[in-house]
Amino acid sequence: MSAQSSILPVEERPLSVAEHRDWAGLQSIRACWSNLLAQLPGLSIFLTPEWLFSWWRAYGEGKDFCVLVFSGPQSEVVGIAPLYFERKKSPLLPELRVLRMIGDGSNDSDDLDFIVKPGYAEAVTHALLDWMRAAPWDTCEFNCLASQSEVAALLASQSRALGWRVESALRPLARINFPATWEQYLKQLSSKERGKIGHRLRRLQARHAVRFRRCEHPDELPVFLDALFSLHQKRWEARGEPGTFAQPERRRFYVDMTRELFRRDWLELWLLEVDGVSVASQIGMRYGSCFYALQEGFDSAYAADSVGYVLRSQILRNCVDSGARTYDFLYGDQESKLRWNAQVGHYLDLHLARSGLGAFYLAGRQALRSRRKWLRAHLPAGTIKMLQSLRRSLHGGTGKSKDTAPADTA
Repeated sequence: MSAQSSILPVEERPLSVAEHRDWAGLQSIRACWSNLLAQLPGLSIFLTPEWLFSWWRAYGEGKDFCVLVFSGPQSEVVGIAPLYFERKKSPLLPELRVLRMIGDGSNDSDDLDFIVKPGYAEAVTHALLDWMRAAPWDTCEFNCLASQSEVAALLASQSRALGWRVESALRPLARINFPATWEQYLKQLSSKERGKIGHRLRRLQARHAVRFRRCEHPDELPVFLDALFSLHQKRWEARGEPGTFAQPERRRFYVDMTRELFRRDWLELWLLEVDGVSVASQIGMRYGSCFYALQEGFDSAYAADSVGYVLRSQILRNCVDSGARTYDFLYGDQESKLRWNAQVGHYLDLHLARSGLGAFYLAGRQALRSRRKWLRAHLPAGTIKMLQSLRRSLHGGTGKSKDTAPADTA
């Protein structure tokens, strides 16, 4: 070790970077990964090995795995960058090699980030950029990053200093921050919303035998998931759209992911039964003091009974009563979320390119976005809606990270 490095604070000394090309090679640091996350309470469940391992098993085919592990002078793990390479085809350009975060690209994961020990963000960013200078990529597309990501902010500024093309954009999100009690939370809602919560539950109970069920045993997972898939698909198919669970990869992902999360007691999978029939479902995850809402569905035959709304209100009450401090709706800021006193925030999309084909691609894509913005401002609303529906159909899903709330939750 040089005299210069010996006088640097530990967190400022150069880091070593190890590339891992498959999950098997990461098993030796899985405990370190989980321990590192435990030191970072602001990071989300979407960065846990349980979520990312399941995601890769479902969606990894045709992609090149590349997880970077950053280690300090004493070989201690101080950072992890869960990455992969994907080849992107374009009708006008040669094939591009895109660098992404594991979890991104399927519209399943939000709130992604680099996993970095406190105090090491700058050192990890320097080491990451050194690795990127030699890595074979055309564009780097880091989507749905946590807005407070230290590494993302450093990566953007230092990439600009290198003369790389840097593009960033914000995606809206919505989160409820709970007070200590359910009664205090109700006071934060409008009088109209408070009345709806009690009235709709009492009305449903007066008409039917009502039962709220949480998945409490692994043997129940297939039944609960089948109900979720069926109820979710019914809603979208009734609108003439395929629905997110029409994709076999997503169904496989949910089957695998729910098993992993159930083992850690992170899974929140709920059903509302009316007269013994499952009529509404919601799946989420509980990680730390946060509930993450993933997907939901309801039987449109019971829309007049507002079964989706009733189930959500009961899950929110369970969150407060069990000590959750946040209910995270994730991507999207629809009015149906904001009426629950959700606050709007944002995720960050950060896209980079060096000179050449990648920079040309990003510039062309920006020009296309500008054209679309002009069309939205000048085309009739009906035409825009038709084009959006066609685009979703061509992509085999809703085109959103998380589907918007069921109609009856409004």
